[in-house]
Amino acid sequence: MTPTTTTAEAVAPAATRARVGWGDLLWLTWRQHRWTVGGTAAIAAGLSALALGVAWHVEATGHARHSLLFDEYTYDSVARALALAPLMTGVLVAVFWAAPLLAREYEQRTHLVVWTQDLTPVRWLTGKVVLLGAAAAGLSAGLGAAVVLLLNTVNAHSAEGQRFGPFDSDAFEVVPHVQVGYALFGFALGLALSAVTRRTVLSMGLSFGVFFVVRGLVASLWRPYYATPLRTAMPFDPVAGGSSEDVWPGPDHLVVDVGYLNAAGAEVEVSHTACATPNSGPEEYGRCLADQGVVQLFVDHHPPDRVVPFQLVELGVYTAFAAGLLVLTFWWVKRMHRV
Repeated sequence: MTPTTTTAEAVAPAATRARVGWGDLLWLTWRQHRWTVGGTAAIAAGLSALALGVAWHVEATGHARHSLLFDEYTYDSVARALALAPLMTGVLVAVFWAAPLLAREYEQRTHLVVWTQDLTPVRWLTGKVVLLGAAAAGLSAGLGAAVVLLLNTVNAHSAEGQRFGPFDSDAFEVVPHVQVGYALFGFALGLALSAVTRRTVLSMGLSFGVFFVVRGLVASLWRPYYATPLRTAMPFDPVAGGSSEDVWPGPDHLVVDVGYLNAAGAEVEVSHTACATPNSGPEEYGRCLADQGVVQLFVDHHPPDRVVPFQLVELGVYTAFAAGLLVLTFWWVKRMHRV
């Protein structure tokens, strides 16, 4: 009879899957979006090369009046058209990069698989934001830098003087640091609408409209008041119907407001319709204004040395918008994942 022996069987440890690292997450994001990023980069590189080529030719020849297409267009026209390209970068990022990002996952139900494995929604979203947000900002800044060089070169060699004023929308908004703000805002806006609506087409349409509405409101209502405007007052000449002194701010200034002052220096609300009769000339018009108490004209304006500070303020405004929208997106995704 053989003794019964008890053998302890080794219990194999439970298999555990390694947590998805940040490097793997960024690589996965690149694999998923490489065609979108690569295609946008190719377009930006082509436009940048065109801008740099035109700038080089203007610098080499010393003028920007080269005729194109049967004398209908010149390098001035090319520069003005290229100045619009960076202005569209932010909205393209919002509509085609960010808006489909979360909405497509919800529509195709792939988030149920991706976010229930070894990857939390926050980590997944962070990888998308870091890689795609950095790429959008970099491409926008690069294209903006090339176009800024072109605009400066055209200004330096234009026979008619400065073609692009520092406060003109195209010249003001095309600089790289402002472009970074627009790109970050566009990306965050599209992402937030994608998370909230969960519909790709709807989020794309809303991103397009909201982006331009915000841009327009900031440019018209906020930008002129990033600082207190300077006021230049001129004596009012009733005979001439205007000022006898030519102290009007130059074309490189941002004019905020114009109006009339009385003897006490207070603004006067005048009735132009009462003065501008069909038979009234400049003298009659001027005397009518003088009868309403007008003794001075004033102009509120910003000098060109405020351009860079204003651009930095605008960068801060859109960066703050982007940060707020990203906080909303992360909170919304985390909250809806728990439901």
